[in-house]
Amino acid sequence: MVEMDVPAQMGYDRAIVVFSPEGRIYQVEYALQAVKLGKTTVGVVFKDGIVLAAYSPISNLQLYSKSTKVGKIDKHIGSAACGFTGDARILIDFLRVQAQVNKLTYGEPIDVFVLAKKLADRMQLLTQFAGARPYGAAILLGGVNNEPILYVINPSGTLDRWKAKAIGKGERESQHYLEKNYKDGISEENAKKLAAAAIEQGEKKLGKFDKKAIEILVVKKK
Repeated sequence: MVEMDVPAQMGYDRAIVVFSPEGRIYQVEYALQAVKLGKTTVGVVFKDGIVLAAYSPISNLQLYSKSTKVGKIDKHIGSAACGFTGDARILIDFLRVQAQVNKLTYGEPIDVFVLAKKLADRMQLLTQFAGARPYGAAILLGGVNNEPILYVINPSGTLDRWKAKAIGKGERESQHYLEKNYKDGISEENAKKLAAAAIEQGEKKLGKFDKKAIEILVVKKK
């Protein structure tokens, strides 16, 4: 009989409901890693709104489609996704449905924080039950109530507010660039340039970079 050494980690990463002795949930960490494998995505708050940008290159024979990484949720809210495209699409659909449900129920646009929390709660729910896995995507959610607001919701269900944030493969370089160059009260045009430049900083070190492959969405007060 041949005995095989089984890594200690294997006993704790088979089910989402099992904590390791170090207090870690490996399946959630794997989902966070899936986000880090996605193309760089950036959100920037400017004086009157939010700029959401994502790097989305295509091959020479691939055609553009209606499925994009940045998109409109409601008149005052937009999103940018990073990670597994299929998971991100489901989350974007959820956001749009919740925005419309709120409008039909209460007769007014949904508050940005309320919508962000609904998504965070949904993502956190899948860190608790066996037989399910966390979503392998993170969402940058930007919108305008009385002021521009940017949230980041990741697979663990964490909800954080930022002035400028990068996620994805080039997160470290892009975030460093944002921290170095972001200023409060930045104009829309400068926010677009900053978001594009931050993506370039993150992606160009990973290989070939095409500036035309950057998708940008702007959400403003008016």
